[in-house]
Amino acid sequence: MRLDLYLTNNFDIQSRNKACELIKSNKVKCNNKILTKPSYIVNSNDIVELLEEDFYVSRASYKLKYFLDDLKLDLNHKIALDIGSSTGGFTQILLENKVSKVICVDVGSNQLHKRIKNDNRIEFFENCDIRDFKSDIYFDIVTCDVSFISILNIINAINSLQFKEIVILFKPQFEVGTNVKRDKKGVVKDIQAIQKVKDDFLAFTFNLGWKLKFNNVSKLQGKEGNEEEFFYFSK
Repeated sequence: MRLDLYLTNNFDIQSRNKACELIKSNKVKCNNKILTKPSYIVNSNDIVELLEEDFYVSRASYKLKYFLDDLKLDLNHKIALDIGSSTGGFTQILLENKVSKVICVDVGSNQLHKRIKNDNRIEFFENCDIRDFKSDIYFDIVTCDVSFISILNIINAINSLQFKEIVILFKPQFEVGTNVKRDKKGVVKDIQAIQKVKDDFLAFTFNLGWKLKFNNVSKLQGKEGNEEEFFYFSK
């Protein structure tokens, strides 16, 4: 059996992509030797070890972690809303920063990693578009990481919720439209198009009365290599 498949079948790992990340990050040992190839064939008598049991559930975890390290935002005892929670990458970092509660909202289902789902500070809404989500809770912090939809399509729905601050991961690859030039990997090459959608986004937030407090390019690119950027606003 391939090593990446072996990990998903025998360890608490939900996807082959995550297994591949761990392997390529030198986090997997077989017979006391570090392996770096997901295609390595594991035999029945091989001893496989995972060197990082408390791993982050997705790349999104690292993205938000690095941003919050720069921002130095105190989230202790805060109530959070995570929009586009997916496997729980952002949620994991919020929990790590000692929030008291996280509401997770995602259009998908059965994506939230069980180590996140089993945390008693979590409440999750699956198969739920944020435009259909209703809540009377006042959120101290909102995080937003969505794909395959423009932020501008959901920002009014987000604004209708009660919250103090929001962190948005801006992904130009989902903002510029399908007609903009990309390379073979899907990386947007039209710098002017990227700047325009970013300007439109910031203008929209300004009209909503949001105040931009900090922004920074994500230290990790998107999977295809697109440069993404974090924006931190107060409402």
